[in-house]
This record gives sequence, C-alpha cells and structure tokens, in this order.
Amino acid sequence: MKPASRTQVSAFERLRDLPALFRGGDLTRRFGWTSKTASQYLYLWKRRGLVQGLGGHSDVYANLLASRHPDWEGAVVMAMPSAVLVGIEALRRAGWTTQLAQRPTVAVKSGYPMFKTERFDLVSRDPHWFDQVAPGIEGSSDEGLRTLRPAWALADLLHHCGWEHSGLSPDDIEWLQAASAERDWRAARKAFALAPVALSDMGVSPRAHQPRMPVARQHRPLRRPAKA
Repeated sequence: MKPASRTQVSAFERLRDLPALFRGGDLTRRFGWTSKTASQYLYLWKRRGLVQGLGGHSDVYANLLASRHPDWEGAVVMAMPSAVLVGIEALRRAGWTTQLAQRPTVAVKSGYPMFKTERFDLVSRDPHWFDQVAPGIEGSSDEGLRTLRPAWALADLLHHCGWEHSGLSPDDIEWLQAASAERDWRAARKAFALAPVALSDMGVSPRAHQPRMPVARQHRPLRRPAKA
C-alpha cells in the first residue's frame, strides 16, 4: 500500500472519532499532537475538503465526514457564546416577513472575541444592550443560537437603522402575523424609546415611518391650561 493511502485512511479514521463541530485545540488533547502537528493536519484536511473552518481565528471547524451540512449556528455559539440572532432573519423565522437577508445578522457582546466569518454579519453590542433585550431573548446557548423574539428584533432594527436603512419597508411585514405580539412590542418599543405606535397601526400609520420618539416629545413638560 502506498504511503499516501495510509495517510488518507488515517485521516478518515481520526475524523470519525471527532464530533460534527470541534476546536483545533481539541486535536492536541485527543491525539497527543503538538500544536504544529495539529495545524498541519487541519491544513491537509481543509485541502481535501474533509473539514471547513468557521472563519477568522475562531479555531472552530466543521467535520464534513460527520455531516455535509454543518451546523454553522452551533459553530458561532461555540466560538462566541454571547451570540444572539437579530435583524431580518429573526423576523423571517417568526413568519413576520418573507424577505431574505444576504447573511443572518448576529449580535456579539463587546469586549469578547468576535471572529470574522463569511456566513454571518456580526455586530458588536455593548453589555447594556444585552441587559436591555434580555426579556426578548429566546433559547439558551447550551441548546444553540439564541434569538430575539420578533417584536424585539423589529424594535432593535428600527432603533439602530430606521426603516430607511433596515432593508425592509412596512409593506414587507406581515402585520396580521405580528398582531398577537402586542404586549411584547410594547415592552420592546419602551426599551428602545420608540414612538408609541401599536403594532396594529404600524402598517398604516405615518408615524410608523418615523419610529424614533422625538427627543422634544420625550422631555416636553406638560402644558398648563390657560387661565380664563
């Protein structure tokens, strides 16, 4: 048998012992390799199409022998545990829109590593934002990528982008589908200081096109009635 064949068989055997997602650092512990040897194997495996990296210096890889359709969301959580799905994709999954984002948007807590990846648009959010949206986050990082509930995803999108830069228009939202989330929307719009427009009015009210509450309105004192 040729040496190349023995190397190929060895690669398959080793990858069969690895989970669908793994860290490059796991190879040194599992196989007793040095970091240099592990890097050389990863390089060869990538060239052969046996593994794919999440991207950047994440050190997270998908084992393509275990699955030809990697769980990239799980890989993002493995690399960046604070990750939360936001934006258009969060709305689409809830049935609030049929629009497709070019890449799903994921928020990552600032001050923690954020690794560039071609599979997601990553945005940095400070710890205050994570506290602010905590009531609207669904799921657990132990189970997969957490997601903003749609009312919170819409409020966050309008707060940061407004309709004009959000990639959506009011006509893109399925308002009948959204109608059941009025209570969630009230909490979300209050958290982001959005104009007090009900979801049931968002599709028809002109104020829906100017979602941010004007500063003057937020702080304007009550006017006293004129004396007779």
